[in-house]
Amino acid sequence: MNSLRITVTIMVLIAFAMNMIGAAQVEKVSPDELVDDIEEYNGSMGPDNVFYGLKLAFERLDESFTFNETKKLDKKVYHSKLRISEAKTELKKKNDKGANKAFENYKEKINETEVSISGILGNDSGIINAQKIIEKHQYVLERLLESHPNNTGLKSAYNNSVELEDKFEEKTRKKLERVQTKEGKHYLKEGNLTKADIVDVMEIKTIEDEEKSVKNKDNKSEDHNARQERNDKRED
Repeated sequence: MNSLRITVTIMVLIAFAMNMIGAAQVEKVSPDELVDDIEEYNGSMGPDNVFYGLKLAFERLDESFTFNETKKLDKKVYHSKLRISEAKTELKKKNDKGANKAFENYKEKINETEVSISGILGNDSGIINAQKIIEKHQYVLERLLESHPNNTGLKSAYNNSVELEDKFEEKTRKKLERVQTKEGKHYLKEGNLTKADIVDVMEIKTIEDEEKSVKNKDNKSEDHNARQERNDKRED
């Protein structure tokens, strides 16, 4: 009897894992129009589910057994999308605790994504596609901020996304700008960073480092104020 239970459990776990792997592989880069196309999560393993941690563990397992760095990056980006989807559902239910749990795991995935891009060439098509997808996710987060401006987890997740955008620009030397058509649609326009832009990116990185060293001190540097002003404009 015990062996039967073990066998059934293993089969369920394998099926679950294969489902996770298959889901991650269907993430494709759509045309570069910016739309809120992340649907609400309608599965059973949301942030409040007792097996939520198990689901995240299987996602990490799937990533760890993906040895191609570009494909691994794709899966991390896809899993960050799932966290936004889960948070959307929890926000709709007015479950701030569940939404913040999803956003915390989104931030964790964003940090992992930053590590992943360090091992990929900047001109790799996979990393450029990932950069576009992250920009689209950021657009969705902005729309959520419009309807939930006081959610601290959402604000923090958005700021993490902005920081990751900067890291992508450093790596690919490509800047994604938003353009609007006469019909009111928004698209991403890809352009190469100029020499001045690259200097600006490096200055921002320096400012971030200096912020860490002056944290909790009374005297704020001018560089710190400049970085804070930039973040305020992002949130607006």
